[in-house]
Amino acid sequence: MINAKKLLAIAIISTISATVATAASNEALIKEGRKVFVTKKLGNCLACHTVQGDPNIPQAGDIGPKLSNLDTYPKDYLFNKIWDPNKTNPNTVMPAMGRGHRITKQQIDALIAYLQATTKTK
Repeated sequence: MINAKKLLAIAIISTISATVATAASNEALIKEGRKVFVTKKLGNCLACHTVQGDPNIPQAGDIGPKLSNLDTYPKDYLFNKIWDPNKTNPNTVMPAMGRGHRITKQQIDALIAYLQATTKTK
């Protein structure tokens, strides 16, 4: 029979293992999102946007808004802005990245993870 101390130890180890796995998975997602942001044949976001928080990205884009504090926005709001920005702003020059089949839903999710991690409010 397993006693309470053993059950507690098992629960703690399971929680730590899950936390480590989640962190590793999140880091991979953020890395994929950065790739989408900088790669010309994917998002190519840096052509129009500068991004706060990533000193290794050339800050040349000035057509779109500077991307900062995106951790304060709901993920579904950001997803919809990337998927089809024309829905909320018919006059935008930003292409519909998802609806236009430039990037996938998974790539948009990765891009959001990168942007929210990189542009965190200080």
